[in-house]
Amino acid sequence: MRIIRAKNLAVPEAVSRLRDRVVNYDVDEIRASTWHFDHHRFFLGTDPPGRPEKDSVWWRAHREVAAYAFTPGRLLRAHYAREDELVGRDLLLVGRFAFARFAMGVRITEAGFDEDGVRYSWGWSYETLQGHLERGRVDYRVVKDLRSGAVTLEVNSYNQVNPRTHPLIRMGWSFFGRRAQHRFYSAVGANLRRLAQGPSDGEPDDSGERFVAVPRDVGSWKEPFWAIAVLDGANDPEPHGALAHTGSARGYTQQNQCPSAE
Repeated sequence: MRIIRAKNLAVPEAVSRLRDRVVNYDVDEIRASTWHFDHHRFFLGTDPPGRPEKDSVWWRAHREVAAYAFTPGRLLRAHYAREDELVGRDLLLVGRFAFARFAMGVRITEAGFDEDGVRYSWGWSYETLQGHLERGRVDYRVVKDLRSGAVTLEVNSYNQVNPRTHPLIRMGWSFFGRRAQHRFYSAVGANLRRLAQGPSDGEPDDSGERFVAVPRDVGSWKEPFWAIAVLDGANDPEPHGALAHTGSARGYTQQNQCPSAE
């Protein structure tokens, strides 16, 4: 574990280093008795029945999800390389709790579109990388009911605190971790509802910079002098063999972009 001043966190270098890391768990390790399984469903608004159209609630929501621009900045910020394709993209997540900033790497391992005549959905999943405080996967999907027009965000996840996390962090997680998770997902749902129902105000990040920072105004936020950043909070071993996996068991069409709205 390394601790530095948060204002000295070199984001481009931290994002680039994620490329050499692998997913920090194997699906064979998942056990119902020691892992958490969560499902959240948030109502975003209502569109006319049928397939989504441009500038609809569904269209705006899927655009924000594609850019991960709906993350609540007071709780978590994210950085990634603009040039990276969606599947395989590494994200540096910076969780915020009191005076501490926890830098954690994840990788998008699956993206897909699904339509069955009843539901029209698109989304992606990320998995945690070496050094992350947790182990697991999160799946975000924007779903439209083709008959009623109701649009929802579905968030499915499984996770556990990384057993190799520093003991002090693990102790803190036992008190605040699950509460922070549910607070984060509630804020995600509220954020995306606001963004999906509001007017379109351009791309989620159109600055042209090589590295994207989300949410939109994160670049204007400065860390206070007393904030610290925790890097590599978990002492994961170097990989032996192919630990990374694509997470394609759900059977969604594997594609980086959502089909164009009608």
